Order: sequence, then C-alpha cells, then structure tokens
Amino acid sequence: MMKVDDRIFLIGFMGVGKSYLGKKIADQLDKAFYDIDLEIEKKAALPVNEIFSLHGEKYFRDLESDIILNWEADGIIATGGGIILDERNREFLKLSKHKVVWLNPSWEIILSRIENSYRPIVLDRTNYELYRLWEERQTYYNECADVIFKGSDQGKLIDIL
Repeated sequence: MMKVDDRIFLIGFMGVGKSYLGKKIADQLDKAFYDIDLEIEKKAALPVNEIFSLHGEKYFRDLESDIILNWEADGIIATGGGIILDERNREFLKLSKHKVVWLNPSWEIILSRIENSYRPIVLDRTNYELYRLWEERQTYYNECADVIFKGSDQGKLIDIL
C-alpha cells in the first residue's frame, strides 16, 4: 500500500460523513481519529447543543478556531461543517502541508442525513435555508481542499488518499 499522509483533515457540510468515514478510514489505515466537535466538547465541558444554546454560535466558532489553529496530532481529523467560515481557519487549511479532503456528496444525500437531526444549525432553519447555507459554503470548501470526494464508499476514499 502507498504511504498515506500522516495527517488528513476532512472538511465538508454537516451530514457528509466526516465523522463516520473518518473513523472507518482511520481504523482501516491504522491511524488515530479525532473529531473537532468532540475536542470542543472536552474543552468547554459541554455538549455542542448546550454550547450553542448557552453561549451562542460565535463562542462555538471561537473554540473551534482555537483548536484547529493549534492542532498538532497526526491522524484523521474530522472538522466541523463551519470550520471554513473563519478566514484564519481557511488559511491554516490551505497552507497546511497536510492533505485536506472535501467530502462533497449530493445535496439530496446530505438532506436525507440532516433533515431530522438535532444539530443546532438545523433546528432553526427550513430545508431551503439549509440548502442556501450549503450553497454559500461551497466556494470556501473548494478553496481549502486538496482532494474533492463526491462518493460515500470508504474503499474509494482510501484509494484516493
């Protein structure tokens, strides 16, 4: 098997499978797996939903940026869907010597995964508003990505890594 980058950042909209595929490929490649949302929960000592309800999205995004901008561990790293909203995070990802993979399945697949979820970003928005949010973020994801993966088959993802 070819050598795979020591550190791979997974980016993409909520519901694209960053955590799910990240765990699977980390296991298959014998690498550590990290989920930035879980790192935020540890740092705040609160679940993501409570961080949003008690402190708001800005506080969450500030924690997210602090974590990613100081990231040092190797492995597969699942970022949050909004990681690309902060210009500092985008610069970090673009300038990183590590691979950044944009998981980008179709909107229909994403919607089927998120429309009944309890994610803070989903709760107050209509499906159309979520679509617009997804659409608005496409440019940022594309700007940061070294690799764009439109599928959901972990075997194919491993092949392109």
